[in-house]
Amino acid sequence: MIATSQKNYRSLVACGAFGKRSNIDIGWKRKFATVAKNKLNNYVGVKYHIRASFPADTIALHNFYNGYCGISKIEADKYCLCYLTNAENLVRSNGSIPVMEKTILMQNPHLKKILNEAEIVFPAPLTISRISFDEKKQVERNVLMIGDAAGMITPLCGNGMSMALHASKLAAEQINLFLRDHITRQEMEQRYTQRWQQHFAKRLRMGRMIQRFFGQTWLTNSFVAISKSSPRFVNFLVRQTHGASF
Repeated sequence: MIATSQKNYRSLVACGAFGKRSNIDIGWKRKFATVAKNKLNNYVGVKYHIRASFPADTIALHNFYNGYCGISKIEADKYCLCYLTNAENLVRSNGSIPVMEKTILMQNPHLKKILNEAEIVFPAPLTISRISFDEKKQVERNVLMIGDAAGMITPLCGNGMSMALHASKLAAEQINLFLRDHITRQEMEQRYTQRWQQHFAKRLRMGRMIQRFFGQTWLTNSFVAISKSSPRFVNFLVRQTHGASF
């Protein structure tokens, strides 16, 4: 049952597509939302829409201490600039995003140029805290989780939207069988979890591993150097973090 201020709703099946961290997660005391802070669950995300002199056919990824920043073309003459960093950087900057950008992000000369020259479209950046890459359950309280609610791949790997669409297809297949009385609710939940794990669990583990190579200068430089010298290695990483067409 879903209770609202206007009316209560009852449904035979419900899916949770409420994102990476919501009030529902907190209220349900989902494990990932209640565990102590660690290296996988205490990130801060910041997003701007900007106008800048930047190649429209390029997706860039820039590294900085304990984080990385991506830039890509969106609609009209605008670009999306997003970066992910651990909460320690924000604490070290007295909780100020402008201070963090000036003292940490701008240590990278490429980011310094972009941030100094860009025209910010938003009056303020969009932010989210306590981003978690910890493992999650795909079914909670008989609700089938979809998208980031089921598991979140690290942004540098991309592919999050595709995963959400694919998970929706997997859920729909099992829900259809359940509603037609071909399988029980327990079978629906088990089969969805198994298929989700089959398609995505390995990709999320690889994403967490790759993320560890970013944010520390020597690790990042070594990783980039190896990638540049070995296209096969890059192709291997792409295959491990991106699934087949569905």
